[in-house]
Amino acid sequence: MRDGNIILSVAKAMELLQILSRAGRPLSLKELTDLCGYPKSTVFGLLTTMRLHDVVTQTPEGKYTLGLRLFEYGRQVERSWDISRVARPYMEHLCRQTGASVMLSVCEGGSVITLDQVESREGLRIVSDIGSRLPVFCTSQGKVFLAHMSRAGAENLLRGQSLTQFTPHTITDIPSLLREVEVCRTQGYAIENGEYKIGLRSISAPIYNVGGKVQYTVGIIGMLRSTHSDEFRAAVQRVCATATMISAALGYRKQEDSL
Repeated sequence: MRDGNIILSVAKAMELLQILSRAGRPLSLKELTDLCGYPKSTVFGLLTTMRLHDVVTQTPEGKYTLGLRLFEYGRQVERSWDISRVARPYMEHLCRQTGASVMLSVCEGGSVITLDQVESREGLRIVSDIGSRLPVFCTSQGKVFLAHMSRAGAENLLRGQSLTQFTPHTITDIPSLLREVEVCRTQGYAIENGEYKIGLRSISAPIYNVGGKVQYTVGIIGMLRSTHSDEFRAAVQRVCATATMISAALGYRKQEDSL
């Protein structure tokens, strides 16, 4: 043991799992030994033990890869998560940072559904009731979900909807919407500039689940200043940072280059 509590053999086993995960392909005993720097006998012993517990498996060529037991563990962890419980502390912090109301949303049946919200204390109630449905084409949350669909999928969804002109700023032309969605995909967030309700602006960013899929969005809504203001740009950064932190709390890890 080291530092009173750390068991070195367990730490080494975790490092081998991390190497296999980053590689994204089966690795030989020699490759693993070279990458971790431990003696070959130590690495072989760890791999043999992990094979007994199905967290590591061997290919017919004798190379090592992650085992299905890890998938089972991951599914169990995912089922135990309550997205609102995980996201709530980050949402409350974002509300304090920006002074705007914060919403957590999911896309279902072609609409945006509010799962949870933190209301601003500024007095004007501008968030939707939990469980309410909002349009996908004229809200920042909806644009994020559209941006993470295939172009064909987004176009089919839009063509299957009634694109209501809620305000003079609402975009109802599908080609124009798809161009805006492409911008959202590139920049990593979406904004709504008075398209659903006059005088209100919103910013949303994607939340990734452990499988790397965009499952939720987090965003703010309020009487924010011009989209070209320093205040607005700072709010964008804070929303994106919050989405990144919630994604990490859900187990998402951005894929690194393969070894």
